[in-house]
Amino acid sequence: LGLQALLLAPQDGGALAITAASSSASSYLYPRAGISLPPSRRRRFGSALYVPRGGSMSPSPAAVASPSALSATPGPQESSGDSSEADAAISIVATIPPLEYNQTAAPVASAPLTDIVSTLQSNADAGLSSTVAKARLRQFGPNALVAPPGKTLLDLIAEQFEDRLVQILLAVAALSGVFSYFEMKSAGEAGEGLLRSFVEPLVILAILVLNAAVGVWQSKSAEGSLEALKKLQPSLATVLRDGQWIDGIDASELVPGDVISVRVGDKISADARVLSLQTSTLSVDEGSLTGESVTVQKLPGNEGLAAVGAPVQDMRSVVFSGTMVTSGSGTAVVVRTGMATEIGKIQKGVTEAKSEEQKTPLGQKLDEFGDTLTVIIGVICLAVWCVSIPKFDDPSFSSVWEGAVYYAKVSVALGVAAIPEGLPAVITLCLSLGTRRMAQRNVIVRKLPSVETLGCTSVICTDKTGTLTTNEMTAVSLVVMERDGSGPEATESVVEHPISGFSYSPIGAVDGVEKNVEIKSNSEGCIADVARVSALCNDAKIVGRAPKAAEDSVEAGKKKKKSKDADTEKDYERVGEPTEAALCILAEKLGGTDANSGKSVESTLPSELAAANVDTWRTSNPRSATLEFSRDRKSMSVLCRGDGGSEGNRLFVKGAPNLLLERCTHVKFRDGTVSRLSGALRREIEEKTTELAVRPLRCLALAVKEEQDLDVSLQDYVPDEESDRAHPLLSDPSNFRDIETGLTLVGIVGIKDPARPEVADSIKMCSEAGIRVMMITGDARDTAVAIARDVNIFPPLEEASNDEVKAYEGREFFEKPEAEQLELLKTGNMVFCRAEPADKQKLVKMLQSQDEIPAMTGDGVNDAPALQQAAIGIAMGITGTEVSKEAADMVLADDNFSTIVSAVEEGRCIYANMQAFICFLISCNIGEICAILFATIAGFPEPLTAMHLLWVNLVTDGPPATALGFNPPDPDIMKQLPRPSDEPIMTRWLLTRYCLTGLYVGIATVGVFVGHYMSLGVSLSDLASWSKCGDLWQPGNDLMCSDLFQGSGRMLPQTLSLTTLVMMEMFKALSAVSVDNSLIRVGPQKNGWLLLGVALPLLLHFAVVYSEKLGLPGLGESFGLVPLSLENWITVLKWSTPILLVDEALKAVGRYVNKERDEERAAALAAEGKS
Repeated sequence: LGLQALLLAPQDGGALAITAASSSASSYLYPRAGISLPPSRRRRFGSALYVPRGGSMSPSPAAVASPSALSATPGPQESSGDSSEADAAISIVATIPPLEYNQTAAPVASAPLTDIVSTLQSNADAGLSSTVAKARLRQFGPNALVAPPGKTLLDLIAEQFEDRLVQILLAVAALSGVFSYFEMKSAGEAGEGLLRSFVEPLVILAILVLNAAVGVWQSKSAEGSLEALKKLQPSLATVLRDGQWIDGIDASELVPGDVISVRVGDKISADARVLSLQTSTLSVDEGSLTGESVTVQKLPGNEGLAAVGAPVQDMRSVVFSGTMVTSGSGTAVVVRTGMATEIGKIQKGVTEAKSEEQKTPLGQKLDEFGDTLTVIIGVICLAVWCVSIPKFDDPSFSSVWEGAVYYAKVSVALGVAAIPEGLPAVITLCLSLGTRRMAQRNVIVRKLPSVETLGCTSVICTDKTGTLTTNEMTAVSLVVMERDGSGPEATESVVEHPISGFSYSPIGAVDGVEKNVEIKSNSEGCIADVARVSALCNDAKIVGRAPKAAEDSVEAGKKKKKSKDADTEKDYERVGEPTEAALCILAEKLGGTDANSGKSVESTLPSELAAANVDTWRTSNPRSATLEFSRDRKSMSVLCRGDGGSEGNRLFVKGAPNLLLERCTHVKFRDGTVSRLSGALRREIEEKTTELAVRPLRCLALAVKEEQDLDVSLQDYVPDEESDRAHPLLSDPSNFRDIETGLTLVGIVGIKDPARPEVADSIKMCSEAGIRVMMITGDARDTAVAIARDVNIFPPLEEASNDEVKAYEGREFFEKPEAEQLELLKTGNMVFCRAEPADKQKLVKMLQSQDEIPAMTGDGVNDAPALQQAAIGIAMGITGTEVSKEAADMVLADDNFSTIVSAVEEGRCIYANMQAFICFLISCNIGEICAILFATIAGFPEPLTAMHLLWVNLVTDGPPATALGFNPPDPDIMKQLPRPSDEPIMTRWLLTRYCLTGLYVGIATVGVFVGHYMSLGVSLSDLASWSKCGDLWQPGNDLMCSDLFQGSGRMLPQTLSLTTLVMMEMFKALSAVSVDNSLIRVGPQKNGWLLLGVALPLLLHFAVVYSEKLGLPGLGESFGLVPLSLENWITVLKWSTPILLVDEALKAVGRYVNKERDEERAAALAAEGKS
């Protein structure tokens, strides 16, 4: 920046001083460093003072650049000097010894705080000096993420031409252009003839340019993950320098050893160790790093020490760059900056994953297909040209050179026939269509090729929270104490009542408790107090969706098309903590007030139903004071006045059962009686709490303290308008534990984040489809296994115990030998708990090393490297960070695992459709090759010209092939095993099958051509020597050689051949609505676009054939086509319709082949699982 900090060497008495040469009475005295400057030379950054390099200031001759200078006692003292010494003073910064400190290896969370501060040579009370900070900035670099250089536009363009198929098309276009030039030159064509000669290469080039433009646009739009990471870094910070707090300093200037202030709403500027708290608690939202939605309480000093190598979520004493402070404030010492921070490590992971990015399975298969096609085309073209060498000196050619060029062009025509020129464009279009369909299923596709990759996904690695579960805490169990009988003989028991309902909807009930009735009939019973505690000891609120104005208008009765947003919008949302929201819903299910009495649930709007009872409880019991939650007592309580505020206060408490139960002396039963909490009943309650925790449920104990049991000063306490902490007992949080003693237990609530109801069926569908599911979560093992059983990842407990399932903590798994890790990953579903950010990327790499195609879900910043590494990265649209979305291939709009399964089904359908149209195009082209090859070998006139082949490939093949992209999924598509990663698009069976159909297409195309000449009396031997007509043989039926092989005589048989070829390809398109299923089971009527895609080319072909009758006589002639008669059409249909029978017979064989293959694969997988 060209600025130097001001802190120099000590002078007389240890004070540090620099003055300007022209010091005056108005000079500014910097209190920390003792620097006196005239106003003209002052410059501020925030509230820190800097002086430009070369400014008028100088050190005293006694100034010495030594470490002792950095700790000298500050004090104002003036000195004089001349400006020639200014540079010497500033150079002191460069002479400060570097700090011996390794940011990445330092045990920032496990070492005692005093050791950390000592190693950093920092001071918790004064911070660093400005000079030391400047020196460390030079040593460690700015506190910013460093992005690797991106690809230039030329690099991106060049990438688009690395595809083998594209390279083949370029070569064919070049050869076609060369031969067209020679043909034009020998014919002396110009103008219109010149343009017609170059139509073929120009069309191919246009297709390639369009395809490259789409590819470059996709690549540019996908380069956003690193930029999104940078946005997480705050730009400003509050830092302690030279004993003074400086607000608004550029966060990039923070260095290890800086003391920073963090408070609610701040985004942390660097990884830092917490020094002290200025409030009772400091909570940080680390969801962007850990993926867990629960805020983390940070502990100062040595309270939160973690083990060496502990995961981020266990580092309670460290705050991390990019995370947000949700409550409290404190100070911290910076321990890591820039790329050494946790977010910097994530960027390194993203960069590494980008460098290791592999081509999609489709891209790999297309490359293999292109390589195979290159060899086939080369061999065929060369063979045809070599076979034709004896014909170079045919009398029909003016020279041998002209014959060589002619047959070279025939060979190139074979190349044109073999290559589906429209394939790149059709693939792009098909993927785009798949993108649209996925959007309708709440999947937003960011990278087009990933659409198809989903189809071969073999493993889904998924988060738990919000993906398998609702991420909406729900009370599922209520435990209360009940008495049977009265007097000394009464039996006391702990009874659990299941709670029905889902998510934040108030619709549901507590089993065995009649809503409203019980509380109204027994307002002093424990059920009533459970409702009161749930509603009052609570700052959350449930908000119901309000009716839209449009629905209340006169048009409400009209049928309206619902938008996607309306379909996915939730009826109920929470405001506040998830656990408190669950208690609000429990209060609504218990009822007890007159809210919405007499109304049915169906007739009540969500906005009225959401918080009716809670609002009534809160209105009739106004709050007098709040005793906030603290980490030592693990409880929260409120003082509330009864009867609208006219009665005295009661204390309502909720907290952790193990600690709250210790402070309970009494228990209230369901009938309203209160008795002392006996040892036997206490043990029974503890056992029940343990049982709930094992399921696992998050348990909250609910208790009350009656007015007469409160301190006298609190019984009628009403807060002042200015503060509710005016009362001496409430002003000091250390008194809260004493207030919360002598409690009466009223119940225990079991809360969980329930599995989404549709997920279990989706995972069952994954099992049927041969897709394994691996759950990765930060939760404890018991919690993770319980959810895994709920959603069918693991079998029910009665079928397999917890020890028999494959559930591992991340560290436990990666400490095993690598061979054992790989063996465990081969088969079955798995659960990884307490997983660290790097674990996901390791798992992806290991799965990829076993030729698996893994899909990885994620929502946090920590997930970005794994999302980038995986074959398919899937980010969450609702809870996901921008970083995860930018790194992912696709985004789930509803964060639902079932949407992934729907997307997999769509991906399989897209691959099947792509396979259908690729095989359709290739089989058609094989037929064209066979036709030209048969005619060339036999010596017949060419049945199809290069223009005819181009017309077929681009016009008549294009629309049906594109329409095949709309094929519906096969009925059994999700009961098939994932296709092997090494399986080519054109399997050996498919190649055999389409060679057979292509063989028939070639025979029929040449057959109709030869049949026409034979109907005119021309024998096969005569046709084979057609160029010697008039010399070796004479045509009969008063025909001339020119009538047979020139003009309309040549055009009619070629029209028959082209029309037969077009009809066969249309029939094949109708049959390709399913690759293997019969037309009887999956007919073309299920794809309306296919019917349109077949009708359009036929209409275009008819228009060209009958252009003379449409008033465009030159059009048909330019294509070498003439009108056909009815008799001609009967001939065409006789040759073309048998292709349907051939295709259906081969489909039947294919179904048998596929069944045998799948049975072999299933047996092999079963054998691996047993071993």
